[in-house]
Amino acid sequence: MDTFKASKLGLSKIQQARKDSGRKRDDSEWLVAASKILCPDSDWAPGGPYAEGCSESTWRRFLTGYSVAIPAFKAFCQVLGFDWREIADRPDADLEDLSDGQYIDWDSCPEVTVFYDRTLELTQMSEWICEENCRLIAILGMGGIGKTTLAIQLAKQLKYRFEIVIWRSLQYAPPPDKFLSNLIKSIPNSLVEKQLLNTLESNIVRLIELCNYHRCLVIIDGLESLFSKNDLAGKYRPGYEDYAKLFYQIGASIHKSCFVITSHEKPREIVKLEGHKRPVRCLKISGLQKRAARQLLQEQGLVEEPEWELLIQRYRGNPLALKIVSDTILELFNGKSSEFLQQNTIFVGQLSEFLDMQFERISELEKKLLYRIATAESPVTISQMREKISPAVSHSQILEVLESLARRSLIEKITEKNSDSAPVMFTLQPVVMKYIVNQFKHIFQ
Repeated sequence: MDTFKASKLGLSKIQQARKDSGRKRDDSEWLVAASKILCPDSDWAPGGPYAEGCSESTWRRFLTGYSVAIPAFKAFCQVLGFDWREIADRPDADLEDLSDGQYIDWDSCPEVTVFYDRTLELTQMSEWICEENCRLIAILGMGGIGKTTLAIQLAKQLKYRFEIVIWRSLQYAPPPDKFLSNLIKSIPNSLVEKQLLNTLESNIVRLIELCNYHRCLVIIDGLESLFSKNDLAGKYRPGYEDYAKLFYQIGASIHKSCFVITSHEKPREIVKLEGHKRPVRCLKISGLQKRAARQLLQEQGLVEEPEWELLIQRYRGNPLALKIVSDTILELFNGKSSEFLQQNTIFVGQLSEFLDMQFERISELEKKLLYRIATAESPVTISQMREKISPAVSHSQILEVLESLARRSLIEKITEKNSDSAPVMFTLQPVVMKYIVNQFKHIFQ
């Protein structure tokens, strides 16, 4: 039987509440009240017997911080006037609910107080998961675009369709073997033996077995933390290559669970597995739709609504960029967008901190190519890029680098409408363009 015990803080609250009540710790009325919660249709009296799982020894264990059965733990917390979630201690887990056998472990999931409309994206992923039984989904996009927020909203929207929901962050880059063992141990109540095996490959098989026995939704946030610096997109740094094995097997093996990852970059193993009719999909998200972006600006406190459309276009609806620039407009221009726009500049500000983290991973040739695109007077073709690169690089190298930049969501592709013969051209988002010119002009001029 599953058990809970009080955390250190929870135990302190329990002891204080018991003292504040003025009743002795062995007062039988505690057990009568708990029995009425556990079994309200029966008559309970001091001296017992009491409801199943409710006894004097159980009450003493609860008061001294030992584990007791979950129903009794919840009843005792209620008797003392607490929500059990405030009191319970579970290693490596922050449990939201265990009703009807459901287990939800939010771990270090950030709190989202405001969510701006992403109906199209949520609908698309819901179809992939609930109707097409996708096993692995990657939410991709540049920093600040809202990948984490979207993943949280997806988990909240679909949690009732799963037995188990688990959130994990890769922000601090846990080694693959430790991450995998933590994940296996986090899946409760399994009939499959969860003892860890000797090899990573064996434990991946064990995880797949668990995910086939239980229907799990596992959100893994911030995969980019595992990627190499000064290299092309989606390559793991030394010591982290086994993550590629893990995600490949999750996508390639048959099971009834779904893993959703967020990343600035598309992992190479997912490139091999994804397809419109395959159980592995990628959702590349861009900025907010105009209505949602306008709502954000309004809640930030900006005035002069007619000017907002240019602001939204200039920052491509990136919610983080819009929040940062809104703070600047409020601070310097009393919320008047027109006065900010009259400065005729792209303000990077604190966005540079987020772009720094993304740009520290890109290769030198990617930086050089981005600088040539950024300093061109208009969008450029592949041939025009080659002409601007010195020393000369091959056509295949240019294609490889462009593919890497596309997987990082750093370039925009432009095709002329109603023209089959016009070449594809490339440009950058204005804020990325300004950042690149500022950062690299002393290197590539």
